[in-house]
Formats: sequence, structure tokens, C-alpha cells
Amino acid sequence: MGLVRAVEGIRMPDYHGDPATGKHVVSVEWRVDGILPDGRVFSVCVKVGFSFDGCSVPRLLWRLCGHPMEVPRVAAALAHDWLYAAHVCDRETADMIFREICRMVGLSALRYNTEYWALRVAGGAAWKSHGAADQEFARAHGALMLDGKIQEGEQ
Repeated sequence: MGLVRAVEGIRMPDYHGDPATGKHVVSVEWRVDGILPDGRVFSVCVKVGFSFDGCSVPRLLWRLCGHPMEVPRVAAALAHDWLYAAHVCDRETADMIFREICRMVGLSALRYNTEYWALRVAGGAAWKSHGAADQEFARAHGALMLDGKIQEGEQ
């Protein structure tokens, strides 16, 4: 969706959505690779058909934080939404991957660290909201590799 195809060498996700529901569906398989600050190498792949809602920013804060589907942050939001739904890693790793992708696409350190800490403080309910059906669907629509090993389930 949109005209932006890549930012800082990271391909932006292609998706279509329903503004009324706020859900967007991946229309072209998408992948991002990076290295976490602790040295772990990651690769997140999200397949066609996965549904996501972008960054969970209350509408009241959109002027301050940005729209939930803002480019280039949408890349980090897609990876993070998939990681939270799939539960293929622990929550802290999912949040660190979000922060690293935000850094990779050029968000300022102030912004990506603020959003990371907001996730650490307030993301627990979203993490817990994904049951077995969500996890099964997400795992069928993506994959996470850490240090060259496919992650099968929550660690």
C-alpha cells in the first residue's frame, strides 16, 4: 500500500486494509533481517494473509507518536504484531526486534527507545491476549529465525 517501497534498505510491507476495522492484510510475503544489540541474528518472515493493526497507539496520541500504519514504522509494527500473535519467542525478544527494526528504518533513538519502553511497560496485555488459535494461525503465516534456527514456539 502506498508509494514507499523501501526505507534505509528495508522493503516496506505490501498490504491492503479496511479502515473501518483497522485491520490490514499482508498481500506480498515480507521479510526483514537484522542483528539485535546482544548479537543475535534475526530474520522475520510474514506470509500473505496475516492480519495486523500496526502500532497500538491510542488515537489521542497520534499527533505526538504518529499514525499506527506510519511508514517506515509499519515495518516494525508488522514484525511485532506477528511475533506477539505467534509466540515463537519470549516477549522481551519480540520487543527488542521491534526496537531494532525501528532503528534500522531510521527512527530517532529517542523515538525508538520511547516506543520500546512503552511496549515493555504496557504490552503485557496484548501479549497475553493471543490464544492457541491466534498462535496457530500466525505460525502458519510466518517464521522467525534466531541465530539460524527456526523458532517453533514460546521459549
